[in-house]
Amino acid sequence: MTGTLLFLHLLSAAVLVAGLTGLSARVLGTPVDAGALKVFYVFWNGGAAGVLIFGIWLALNIDDYEIWDAWVLIAIALFLAAGGIVERALASYRDTTGPAPAAAANLHWVGVLMIVLLLADMIWKPWA
Repeated sequence: MTGTLLFLHLLSAAVLVAGLTGLSARVLGTPVDAGALKVFYVFWNGGAAGVLIFGIWLALNIDDYEIWDAWVLIAIALFLAAGGIVERALASYRDTTGPAPAAAANLHWVGVLMIVLLLADMIWKPWA
């Protein structure tokens, strides 16, 4: 069961990063048609849901980890903050064409940085 949960957690993370990559291209001004943009949104939202669900399930399922371990709480905090920031940025340029407004682009890159920090937290597990 743990192997399956880990696979689904990592698959969800890959889908989330694929969506974030596509949205980042949009922020940089790459012309992205409406269909591809919808796929990026689905990847971002679906990957985020999978990462959270399977990550918490894993923390509860593995005997060596607890949901209140510092690195798990850091991951959840970074995840929620990044999600909120990226969603707020998306709302600013969702229905426009061309490059994203500067404020939305800056918010987007802060969200990307938080996702990178989240990945580092998952890999090195500080205070585990």
